Amino acid sequence: MAERKYLTELALNFFSGAVLAVHPKDIAKIDDVSQEMIDVANLCHIYLIVTHPRPRFVPGSIEVGNGRTRGKFAYVRDGIAMETDFSFKGEANADKLEVSDYPHHVLSLIRNGERFVKIPAHHASLIADRLGDPSLRDLCVVYVGMSFGDGDRSAKDRLLSHSTLQQVLADLTAESPDSEALVIMVEYVAPKAMISFDGHDMSLRDRPDRDAMADLQQVQNSITEELQIRLIEAGLIRYFRPRYNDKYKQHFPSSTQKILDEVYRIDLQALVVEIDTEDIKSRLFSPAREPGHHHIATFDLHDPEIRRSFFNLMNVDGGPNARTFSGPLY
Repeated sequence: MAERKYLTELALNFFSGAVLAVHPKDIAKIDDVSQEMIDVANLCHIYLIVTHPRPRFVPGSIEVGNGRTRGKFAYVRDGIAMETDFSFKGEANADKLEVSDYPHHVLSLIRNGERFVKIPAHHASLIADRLGDPSLRDLCVVYVGMSFGDGDRSAKDRLLSHSTLQQVLADLTAESPDSEALVIMVEYVAPKAMISFDGHDMSLRDRPDRDAMADLQQVQNSITEELQIRLIEAGLIRYFRPRYNDKYKQHFPSSTQKILDEVYRIDLQALVVEIDTEDIKSRLFSPAREPGHHHIATFDLHDPEIRRSFFNLMNVDGGPNARTFSGPLY
């Protein structure tokens, strides 16, 4: 049976704050949007490249009445052409709604002969109040990268300078013409340190315990913001196993990696990385993970054969451990 090392064990819990979805073509314009969106973009620490079937408006499908604005999206999934209804609460305050010429990716609201609002199909699919096929906004994670918000450069500058981002987008254009890529920017807040006490394992009572408060202080002093973001990036890559990531993909967690030196020095037992995309009405998934609005990736930072998992609080033989606990919440 796996054993705990101390009566008291420590873990770090990282969880996401604000989330912003941006089309790659709009990254260069991100400094021109609302201040709220600029703030989120400038504070983002992690970005994800995700894909979903490329939606377009069906010409002639847009209707306004009875307190709703309705229409249809057309898209292609696995080579099969499909359509789905969508609707918004409220009637568009416009004289006319007009779908752009092929490929029908923009819906314009026209008043007094002027287009005063343009709504891209990808944006409409994410914010619609009702979507006949909700899986249209299930987003497949194909790459996870770090966009460290150090305040020296804007999110636009940081992301546009990522050569890997540009290469992944180029590959997707060539290999998945029916899919559309989006960039999800994620801000992470300061992590929480968690303490677990095991009063059920009698074998631990005769062992010297750690100085938990001193170790907590050491966590605060040693885990820099940059190291925090690298741990988040590594955890998300190991969890989703995105197609275009090689770094950390099969080898995290590993004591040989430089970024974990401090983690092992202060003897953390577990790492938890959470990401929530409910605010953008989307579920993340990958070939390794089912779709979910909220994902929890948990990692036991020691050999599970010699240590009882941090999350098996009741020490149940065969109970949940760091590997089986990880997964999406719907």
